[in-house]
Amino acid sequence: MLLACAPFCGAAPLIHEMPDAVYLKDGTSLRGLIVRNTSEQVLLQDQSGETEIPKSEIVRIVDAADADPESTAADKRGDLPGWRHIVNDLRLNDAIKSLEQIPATNIDNGTLKNIPYLSFRVNEFIELNIYGDPEDPAAVEFGIYGRHSSDDRLRRKLRNFLAGFTASRDEVSALYAIPFSGGTQTAGNRQVTVTPVTAPDAYGAWWISLSNPERLEDARLSDAEYAALTVAPTDVVAKDGRVRRGTWTMEDISQALRAGRGGDSGTRCAAGSAPIHRSAPRASAPRVLKSRCGRKAPPRPPPCRRSGR
Repeated sequence: MLLACAPFCGAAPLIHEMPDAVYLKDGTSLRGLIVRNTSEQVLLQDQSGETEIPKSEIVRIVDAADADPESTAADKRGDLPGWRHIVNDLRLNDAIKSLEQIPATNIDNGTLKNIPYLSFRVNEFIELNIYGDPEDPAAVEFGIYGRHSSDDRLRRKLRNFLAGFTASRDEVSALYAIPFSGGTQTAGNRQVTVTPVTAPDAYGAWWISLSNPERLEDARLSDAEYAALTVAPTDVVAKDGRVRRGTWTMEDISQALRAGRGGDSGTRCAAGSAPIHRSAPRASAPRVLKSRCGRKAPPRPPPCRRSGR
């Protein structure tokens, strides 16, 4: 990864020691990762978040070559980190007050139509969705529901978090090139998409995602298969964007699928889990993850079943 993420509280330290430098006319310098460089300003991602620096204040820019950045096996170009990596990044952040797995609901249009996924609600109005195989996702997406959906400060923090899963400067540039009003950029195997609240496939939220289009196609289910195993959005999300209570159960969550690569139509369970059948007892309360204060372990990988947003 080019960035290590600490979302929602604004901190996003750079794994490989903030390679770029901007020297200012007042004699000071700033270090970080240059994510945008235009004729008017430089946008620098540093430990405190994003900093916009007018070109009129800059003496010199040192833009280090994008070579040999530190990375993990999950950060190869075109790959996305597994669900445990993502959930733990969130869970360990002090700004995260709640992280709860919720049922995936039906997506009936757009590029994510019929793609199985895991869904989590973060701090009440934020949704995290991980598409395809949770251990090797085809897409990772954040959404903001309700009154916060137009909050640019929160949008920037979610974008910064996704920047932590980029593996090249081209991917970072694509991520930061899209306005919050919506659009799509492609860099290598990855596609970056911002979906406004008004889009047909937005379902009342603002979304930002990183995806591998080829893997999405491999994970896509037939209409009949998907429709038979999805949960209606109105069963999970209220009109104000909050999660409904009493309209779904833990068995609805268990319908999430670990999708096999290459369009594998067989159902494969995550390691260490067992299939849950419809006759299994139903839990009365959702599973909740907390941050360092009263921390609980991350949720177990989902049992086999197919579902949607």
